Amino acid sequence: MSEIVSEEENRGLILLSVHRSSLSLTLHEIKRSMAPQLIGCFLVFLLYGSVSGKECTNTPNELSSHTVRAQLMSTEKQSWKAHALSDYHLNPTDESAWMELGRREALNKEVGIEEFDWLMLYRSMKGFGGVEVITRQRGEDLLSEVSLHDVRLDPDSMYGRAQQTNLEYLLLLDVDRLVWSFRKQAGLSAPGEPYGGWERPDMEIRGHFVGHYMSASAQMWASTHNRTLYEKMSSLIDALYECQKKTGTGYLSAFPPEFFDRFEAIKSVWAPYYTIHKIMAGLLDQHILAGSAKALQMVVWMADYFGNRVKNVIQKYSIERHWSSLNEETGGMNDVLYRLYSVTKDPKHLVLAHLFDKPCFLGLLAVQADSLSGFHSNTHIPVVVGAQMRYEITGDPIYKEIGAFFMDVVNSSHSYATGGTSVSEFWSDPKRLADTLGTENEESCTTYNMLKVCRNLFRWTKEMAYADYYERAILNGVLSIQRGKEPGVMIYMLPLGRGHSKARSYHGWGTKFDSFWCCYGTGIESFSKLGDSIYFEEKRTTPSLYVLQYVSSSFIWRSAGIELKQKTKPVNSFDPNLQVSITISTNEEISFL
Repeated sequence: MSEIVSEEENRGLILLSVHRSSLSLTLHEIKRSMAPQLIGCFLVFLLYGSVSGKECTNTPNELSSHTVRAQLMSTEKQSWKAHALSDYHLNPTDESAWMELGRREALNKEVGIEEFDWLMLYRSMKGFGGVEVITRQRGEDLLSEVSLHDVRLDPDSMYGRAQQTNLEYLLLLDVDRLVWSFRKQAGLSAPGEPYGGWERPDMEIRGHFVGHYMSASAQMWASTHNRTLYEKMSSLIDALYECQKKTGTGYLSAFPPEFFDRFEAIKSVWAPYYTIHKIMAGLLDQHILAGSAKALQMVVWMADYFGNRVKNVIQKYSIERHWSSLNEETGGMNDVLYRLYSVTKDPKHLVLAHLFDKPCFLGLLAVQADSLSGFHSNTHIPVVVGAQMRYEITGDPIYKEIGAFFMDVVNSSHSYATGGTSVSEFWSDPKRLADTLGTENEESCTTYNMLKVCRNLFRWTKEMAYADYYERAILNGVLSIQRGKEPGVMIYMLPLGRGHSKARSYHGWGTKFDSFWCCYGTGIESFSKLGDSIYFEEKRTTPSLYVLQYVSSSFIWRSAGIELKQKTKPVNSFDPNLQVSITISTNEEISFL
């Protein structure tokens, strides 16, 4: 364990003599003027200078691993802890080159939209003038999500049983225990006892699971309309509202604001924005899926608080200082803020979302440079999901290209046959995965987020390759993490090594009340929304329906005025035929409500 901090890799990329201050090429011009094999190297040079390691992330420092962070929080060996934290953060990210790429015109010249760039945004935050936000509507060719309220899983199917097991777990958890640390932080009375594991009062990541619980319960309620669950999640929202109201600033968390002081000072802290993302996403899901106006008010208040924090860092120091802080994991902050903007249409939320894009990572993908090896997987997949949401909001095609290239690289070079990715939470050498097979493969968090990336790409392109990937990944990487019908017993990683088992992996099976790993949070979400990617609708003059998965289920297709029932016979190895039957009824009064 004393070797926890790896030596930074140096590559000595001395490629071109370029003064950053005189750089005025647009990204589009760079891509047109350079040979494809040089583009990636050119941007690496621009971002990192003449000698480069992975300054864009806190890897290869193993403290980016949630497993190691949890060990540090629990250890009594203070000398090991001090050594591990002594070289916590790499050099600050040099973001000036990306900022100075200048204003880019959208590639679609017919639309004629001009996206404001990072330099303009910086000037705006400094008070040098406003930023005009221009967006365009998504094209009709994109497939639309169908509402979870309109899909019901067959309770006798594998999917239906997994959903029911998860529902029982959500109902088993106690609201007072979930919000215990939130109440303590707000100075309120906290009855009962806190939960253990990663939700313990001394864990820096405490509160993350509560955010996941809000998302999962909203998704599960939409999927089942279970009244008891609705009452439980409403009680949870009320309790958190009292905590936020008591604080009086918009801040809502189970840990103190001092964690963000450390984050902004580039000091050791366990990913506070990662947890805030979960809380904000949970509140937003409660509004969108369960109609909670109070939850929307809360998440907007949180966005105001953190927007002011980010603005203060930029004004007091520089925007580069803010980019440097993003070397610590921030989850999907950009994604939830883009989603929030889609609800509020408040330009402040769009600006803040841009500030949580990680340009030093997305920039490499934008010029199609494959540099994933060594990155912490689940730190960066949510950033790509956020970039995809940026495309949906702004229509900027480069963010569509980023998602497609990223998916291609992961699927071709960093994925197992199961569809999963990562080893011990990281991407390793591309196309050399056979050497990594053991107990710490395919972190289920990464599968959860890769499914989002893939799902978006299918909606945009309708390509069956994405549908095939989605089916393979959800069957192997999601349905596999529950232990039978035992509520609250799940795994962290999916062992793929010969002779290894889930029970004898490093983490083993989790427990109901004393685990709450990151993969417990994504797990309860995954099992709550199993019906969200079976059907997709194409909303044209004559609507069309796409069936992405053969899963026994019912769907009310409201725009067509029909109910569709799909029955899929379980697959057996001795039967080469997949048997699916679909029945359609045209009763316009049908409803699951």
